Amino acid sequence: MSLFGENLQYYRKRENMTQEQLAERLEVSRQTVSKWEAGTSYAEMEKLLQLCELFSCDLDTLLRKAASESEIGDNLQHRKHMKEFRQWTTCGVFLLIAAAASYEILEGLGQTSEAVCQTLFMILAIVGILILVVQGLKDSDYRKKHTFIQDFYTQEEKEEFDSHFPARIAAGIGLILVGLLIGVNGESLPLPENMNEEFYYGIFLVIVAIAVSILVYTGMHKQEYDVESYNKENNLKNAEANGAVAVWCGCIMLVATIIFLIAGLVFYLWEICWIVYPIGALLCGIATLILNRQK
Repeated sequence: MSLFGENLQYYRKRENMTQEQLAERLEVSRQTVSKWEAGTSYAEMEKLLQLCELFSCDLDTLLRKAASESEIGDNLQHRKHMKEFRQWTTCGVFLLIAAAASYEILEGLGQTSEAVCQTLFMILAIVGILILVVQGLKDSDYRKKHTFIQDFYTQEEKEEFDSHFPARIAAGIGLILVGLLIGVNGESLPLPENMNEEFYYGIFLVIVAIAVSILVYTGMHKQEYDVESYNKENNLKNAEANGAVAVWCGCIMLVATIIFLIAGLVFYLWEICWIVYPIGALLCGIATLILNRQK
């Protein structure tokens, strides 16, 4: 039996298909499929491409690699990539919000110099932005190299995650509401001597950072199990667009940080310059819609 025949038999059995069923899908006879698997004949290019689409594999793997071994390697590699991408993206989002939180908390304590507050804010914000840009480019490169992924997640894995999904989303939303309650009532809450209400605004942002991180991590984990959408939407053009989205959003938020620092350090507009971040987020959303529209 040829390597092509072994792979064809492996993929067919993996999909619980008989030779007759596969032959019907390809509009050939059962004897033709049997000859392919036995290695006495080879499929035409048109049929090979149909097989690749049917089994979500590439032509090189179908003809030249051991499909079972390749699939195990793809499984481990995909899980590793998605886990790292999810963790680092969540970390980047957390740092961006934590940057503003740290500034407000230190301002609220009233015992830290303005220069220290600004430096810490700038360091956390820049690190967060760079993490998001790097991870976006890594994910884009991964998707270019792995345009098809077999759905190797078991039903038990998916059901286990789905059983906890509502609680995690509710926890994230609940934390945001609790943080909002603290932020809105910051002026009314008791404060130790030499402290001001900015401290509670900082606490509000810390809680929001944790809540948003939970929502981002959970949402990305949920998306990982949707392999069908990955295979359907992931082509070279989409992968390039995803990378472009990451670069544009990273640049927008970096410019927002520069404007924030200039407005604060040069013009002393610390009370209102925070608005550049919501505007930056809105521009990121617009950039994402435009780039996705071009796919």
